Amino acid sequence: MASKDQLILGYWDIRGFAEPSRLLLHYTKTSFNNKLYHFGDAPDYKREEWLKEKNSLGLDFPNLPYLIDGDLKLSQARTILTHLGRKFKLMGSNERETSLIELLIDQSNDLRQELNNVCYRAINFEAVSKKFCDETLPIHLKLFEDFLNHHGKKWLIGDQLTAADFQVFEYLDHCWLLSTDNWAAYPKILAYMKAFRELPELKKYLESEHAKRPINGKMAKFGGTVVQHEEAANTAEDAKPTAT
Repeated sequence: MASKDQLILGYWDIRGFAEPSRLLLHYTKTSFNNKLYHFGDAPDYKREEWLKEKNSLGLDFPNLPYLIDGDLKLSQARTILTHLGRKFKLMGSNERETSLIELLIDQSNDLRQELNNVCYRAINFEAVSKKFCDETLPIHLKLFEDFLNHHGKKWLIGDQLTAADFQVFEYLDHCWLLSTDNWAAYPKILAYMKAFRELPELKKYLESEHAKRPINGKMAKFGGTVVQHEEAANTAEDAKPTAT
C-alpha cells in the first residue's frame, strides 16, 4: 500500500504523455504509485475507471495525467514534468539552461501532437502516416539534429540529464516506432537515443515494463498495441509495424 507521502502519478495504461515523467521518476529511483486507468473494449472504449474518480481527487483542473505530491495536486503533462524537474534539480543550473529545457519540452510536444493527429484522427491512415514520415518528421528530426550539433554535449544541454531529455527521447521513440527509415541522416539523434537506452538507471525499466506498454490508447489507428520498428529496407508490406 502506498504511503501518504508517496507521489501518485495517474494516467492511462499507455506510455502517451505521462511516460516522460515516469522515466524521470524511475531514473531518480523515486518511489511512486503508478496509478493506471484502463480503456474499455471496442467499439465504445469506455473510460469509466477514470470518470468515476475524476472529480473526487481534488484536482483544480481534472485531467490525465495528474500528479499528487503531498498537498500539491497537478494536471497537464508538461506542468508535471517541469515540477518534477525542479523537485529533483533537473531543470538546469542557470536561467539560460532552464529556458532551453523548456524550449525542448515545448518543441518535442509539438512533434508528439502531430503524431497524435496521425495516430488518432487520420481518415486515410496509410496515406497520412506516409506523408508524416516522408515530409513532416524529417523537418523535426533535422531541427533536433541541429540542436544536438549546436548545444548538445553528452545529453541535450550538457553532461547531466535534464527533464527535457526524458521527453525528447520518449517522443522521438514514438516517432521511431512509426517510421520505416533507419534515420541514418541523423547520427547525433541515433547516438543520443542509444546512449539513453543504455542508462544503467533506466535500462531494466526500458527493457521490461516500458517496452510492454503501448504508446497510444487502444482506439488509435497506430500504437494501440505494442509495436516494433521496421526499417525501410524491408518491402512495403513487411515494413508495417508488427503487433506483439
